[in-house]
Amino acid sequence: MRLFACLPLLILAWPFSAQAGRVLLVSKEPYWAVGVRDDNLSRACSLDQFGPAHPGDLVARFVGAEGSALLDVAKGNGVNLRDPKHLAKPREDYFFRNVGTTDCEVLVGGRTGAKATAKSAR
Repeated sequence: MRLFACLPLLILAWPFSAQAGRVLLVSKEPYWAVGVRDDNLSRACSLDQFGPAHPGDLVARFVGAEGSALLDVAKGNGVNLRDPKHLAKPREDYFFRNVGTTDCEVLVGGRTGAKATAKSAR
C-alpha cells in the first residue's frame, strides 16, 4: 500500500533529470583574478537588474587553495545574459558571484584600460 502512495511522486520525478551546467573554465587562480570588480554592475545584480539569464548553465570553477569559487558566466553580446537596462558591453565577459542575493558581485573580463585589483573586497 505504501508503494502506491509514493507512486505519484515517482511518476512526477522520473521525466526530469538533473543536469549540470557547462564548465567553461577551470583555474587554480583565485576567482578575483578573472577580471576587475564593477561596483555599478554588482549593485545592479544585487537589485536583480543584471545577471545570468540561466544561473548555473555556464560556469567557471576556481579550485585553488585561495579564492576557490563557482561563478556564473555571461557574455556581453547577450549569451546567457539578462540585461534589461542595457548595461553590458559586447566585448566583455561577466562573472557572477552570489547570484540571486544582495551580496552579488560582478567581475568583468576583457575590459580594456582597467587595472585588475589584487583582491576583491570579499
